[in-house]
Amino acid sequence: MSDAPDQPSLGPLPGYIGYNLRRAQAASFRHLDAVTPGIDLSPGQFSLLTFLEANPDASQTAITRAFGIDKSTLSPVLDGFSRRGLITRKRAAHDRRTNALRLTAAGLALLARMRARVEAQEALMAAVLEPGEQERLLDMLQRVTDALETDRTAAAAE
Repeated sequence: MSDAPDQPSLGPLPGYIGYNLRRAQAASFRHLDAVTPGIDLSPGQFSLLTFLEANPDASQTAITRAFGIDKSTLSPVLDGFSRRGLITRKRAAHDRRTNALRLTAAGLALLARMRARVEAQEALMAAVLEPGEQERLLDMLQRVTDALETDRTAAAAE
């Protein structure tokens, strides 16, 4: 325990990169939830809609590859988007077994509302960084991600 009774010790956790990444992510998600009343969209769903905006007629396979998620995780989200009128599904011209996914006007409008809040949050986070730190931080996070993915792939191959 620490000296302050209201501040229990976290042991080595504050020195762990993963612990601090998770705390920053949780703080980001809590903040975004607080500043987006009436917008029923999680950060992950925002990412999917952003992907679909950038990649009209993308397939579920393209999404699972881009985000490293499995189809069983993605399908319920896409079903929800479809029920809410945010996306359309149509058979892909090149492969009738595949659905091409596209944002509807309602999906684009919701994405625009959420993007404004996300970009405001990005500005808030960037404002506490010194010049050049944002680029360095993004580079460091990408290197950490790459190292973990490379190690995971190697471990899975063993």
